[in-house]
Amino acid sequence: MKLSKKIILCIITFLLSIPALTYAQASGSIRGTVIDSENGEPVFGATIVVRSEKKFAKTDFDGKYNLELPPGSYQVEYQMYGYGPQNRNIVVTAGKPTQMNVTFGAQVLQTVEVKDRAVNESDAALLQLQKKSASVSDSIGAESIKKSPDSSANEVVKRVTGITIIGGKYVFVRGLGERYSSTYLNDSYIPSTEPDKRVVPLDLFPASLIKNIRIIKTFVPEESAEFSGGLVKIETKEYPDDFIMSLGFGVGYNSNTTRNKWLTFKGGDFIGRTTADQSLPDIVKGVPNYLPFEPGSRFGGINPSLISLGAITFPSQWTPDQTKAPYDKNFNFTIGKTFKASETGERFGVIFGTTHSVDYRFRRQKDARYVPVNQIAPTVTEATTLNAIQTQDADLYVEERLFGNNLNFAFEPKAGQQFFLKNFYSVSSEKSVREASGTNNRDSFDFFSITNDFISRQLFNQSLGGKHALNLGGLNRAHTLDWQINYGEAKRDEPNLTQQVWRRTQGASITTLPTRLGNNPDGSRFYSTSADTVRSFSVAYEIPFDQWNGLKSTAKFGGSALDRFKSFTFREFGSKSNVGSSAADLYLVPGEIVFNPLEYVRTNSNGVANKTFSERQVEPNAYDAYQKLHTYFGQVDIPLIPKVRFIGGARYEDSFQKVKTFVLKEQFDVRKPGYGCDFDSEYERIALINSKVCPADNNGVGVIRTRDVLPSVNFVYEFLQDQNLRFGYSQTLTRPDFREMSPFAFTPYFGGDRIRGNPNLQRTYIHNFDFRYEYFMGGANYVGAGLFHKDLSNPIELIGQPVAGQISPFFTYANASRATIRGVELDFRREFFDRFRFETNVFFIKSLVNVISWEQFTVGKAGLLDQNDRGFSYDPTNIRRPLQGQSDFVANLKFDVYLNKLKTTTIGLYYNYFGDRIFIVGANGTPDAYERGVGLTDIVFSHRMDEKLDFKFAAKNVTDQRFRIYVKDELLNEERLFRSYREGVSFSMSASYRF
Repeated sequence: MKLSKKIILCIITFLLSIPALTYAQASGSIRGTVIDSENGEPVFGATIVVRSEKKFAKTDFDGKYNLELPPGSYQVEYQMYGYGPQNRNIVVTAGKPTQMNVTFGAQVLQTVEVKDRAVNESDAALLQLQKKSASVSDSIGAESIKKSPDSSANEVVKRVTGITIIGGKYVFVRGLGERYSSTYLNDSYIPSTEPDKRVVPLDLFPASLIKNIRIIKTFVPEESAEFSGGLVKIETKEYPDDFIMSLGFGVGYNSNTTRNKWLTFKGGDFIGRTTADQSLPDIVKGVPNYLPFEPGSRFGGINPSLISLGAITFPSQWTPDQTKAPYDKNFNFTIGKTFKASETGERFGVIFGTTHSVDYRFRRQKDARYVPVNQIAPTVTEATTLNAIQTQDADLYVEERLFGNNLNFAFEPKAGQQFFLKNFYSVSSEKSVREASGTNNRDSFDFFSITNDFISRQLFNQSLGGKHALNLGGLNRAHTLDWQINYGEAKRDEPNLTQQVWRRTQGASITTLPTRLGNNPDGSRFYSTSADTVRSFSVAYEIPFDQWNGLKSTAKFGGSALDRFKSFTFREFGSKSNVGSSAADLYLVPGEIVFNPLEYVRTNSNGVANKTFSERQVEPNAYDAYQKLHTYFGQVDIPLIPKVRFIGGARYEDSFQKVKTFVLKEQFDVRKPGYGCDFDSEYERIALINSKVCPADNNGVGVIRTRDVLPSVNFVYEFLQDQNLRFGYSQTLTRPDFREMSPFAFTPYFGGDRIRGNPNLQRTYIHNFDFRYEYFMGGANYVGAGLFHKDLSNPIELIGQPVAGQISPFFTYANASRATIRGVELDFRREFFDRFRFETNVFFIKSLVNVISWEQFTVGKAGLLDQNDRGFSYDPTNIRRPLQGQSDFVANLKFDVYLNKLKTTTIGLYYNYFGDRIFIVGANGTPDAYERGVGLTDIVFSHRMDEKLDFKFAAKNVTDQRFRIYVKDELLNEERLFRSYREGVSFSMSASYRF
């Protein structure tokens, strides 16, 4: 599917409609929102009447209305069955809409200013949504995003209570790792571009295209149950009521990088896609991938001449180009309009937004890896010391590009009937050069390496849906039907990762020139591709009814079906010298000479080519995965008494997952069928493996079939006006991702960590308890405090494994026995003296993982476990510890100073802190690696010259914090370096103009 062609076609369709953008300056209008005071929800179907002009309008599903009138004074009536009518005297002026919001019911809610259709972009509107929400949630909208220094969703979301970001792009909610969260875009599940993670990297979503981000922290049946930390819901901007067009530009500078030495190579186009000359050569692609691209013999295989010819067609650049690092750059453009066909509700809305940015970052990173030494007993951890098996100092040069597009359509043929089509397309790329030097203490040599790598990620998501009011049998309040069809496609391409490695014996004179490593990975080329496709359909039907005391209630039921397909392959190619070492093997003789294409066709005196080119297919290098998920839910939202609201029900999820991992050359081997053994117990599994009936790796097949009924109970008690007490209990789950079930491993550079999947993983089951106090003080002012407790069965974590004669540590995924998490969340937002605004949120968390029982640990250490027992490969250093990736303390602080009364000039201070957290879980005596807590400080200056022109200046990480990961040497009682680096201070300037 040519995604770019789809986007171009949609853009052309939109641009053809631009000539129709007109506005009748001689007329005016009344517009606004009608709200129900009992539940804060918009009122659908209310009638707005101007009898003197014999004109009327009705509110839509958002409670919004728009009635065009000639200039003048009018008496306007607001009517709705079940509510008392209201009258307003309104003056209409030419060419300018008059705003009038109305609240039906006994209470009078604070008026919410509605600037355009996207009402839930503002902080105040999102707090009103949070106030009436059925679940515990936190949000951030376009209003706050615009003021912040953030450029993409991964930076935006870290400002939300209880959120931390790992690896710059993966969200941790309430200290739970990315596998315990799910990401939805415009209410649709989206696939992941990453072959080794279940979560979607949030740097794919440009901040300028986001309407709001909501973090749902407690489960209600209408939402997905596959989360425990949080459900991240991203909503892109929708069409406005009036014509809008804006244009923005920006530049940036980084203290570590800009105008300093910069290494790069040819690769990637302007928007970050792979170019044709980076792709696998046609001559290689023309050979079926189940035939390794290696020379055959007279008994069969591929003709060696064809292999040599193929080797010549690969890209020839090995040495990066050196230049000066450019400035960062960004651009964004948005245009939108609503076209009204009649005054009775028929309208067509459209919005298109695009953004492009490129950032350059240099980082100097130190790494070390260790093996434990214990002369007493492995269970006496206090006697364990650490010996380094490798150290590395690396210079990283990384160029990141982001190209995002949002194109949304909405059509309302009449009031109460709404259709929408939402399109999102994003390209994110990362081009990196890694220069490293280090020591290999296992094999006693120093090494030097250069790695060139390019990764392009593409995400396309399309949602077609509708919302319909059904007045069955003349009902007083209409039933509503929501439906949505979604298609998502995520691709990741990593073409031609090249590595060069030299070595020198430890202790040799510094005048001794290193020579080529001479074997894998020196001279290797690595190609990988992954594709993740999701097709889904969902439907929900809502029935309003009156509770026994006449209070308004709703019942809702529905279901969804999802099919997901994911494939991943990598192919590795290398060279072998047939003439021994030469002067060309000396350090810094470039790969362009050493791997000159002519070397594969030149022959020596024996008639053998100087070098032999071949594909390496030894370990599993591909997987195919599939998931089918059918869900059904039923829930009620009912006030038990006027101030106490109950939201509850259950969700049924029927899931089937299957992952098959294989070597490409063996994919059609009948001796390795595409199914595994089905085990009823661990004892049965061990017996069948020992009797040779089933292989230990289950033929590389992982299968999980579960059927779960997941209840949810939530109470909201408004004990005082604008103050809520919430209580919730629910059961949720987290399934292993495809990559976590796939037993293949690869390292992207010499000495790098290798991660292997585990086909025997089980899903995690979670019991969730939540309690929260909320005080909505008006506008965007708010106080909140919450407690939560989570009980996890079979939590999945990344653990270390024994190192077998090599310096690249192995890690795998495994189920621990149980984990508990307890936490406190505090949130405060307040404006003071009309000049200052202070916001802070903090959370404190304590977690405990019971990895395995003491009895199982002792038996394992005594060597009494069968070698095929799952516990045999899971030899934890600590059987009780905190949860991986969980910080015990996280805080956000924001302080704004308004420099003028109109609040058009602002200085903002942003601070984000996370406490120490486990980076990698230790095993086999190696201690857990902890990431040291750091605080990041950003400063933003913004100025709006008028209603059209905005300026912003931002300084990020102004204290240039050092990021440090360490391990503890128990015997010496000292911390040993695992990884450290600095990211530098970043400065940016941007301007936007609204036409």
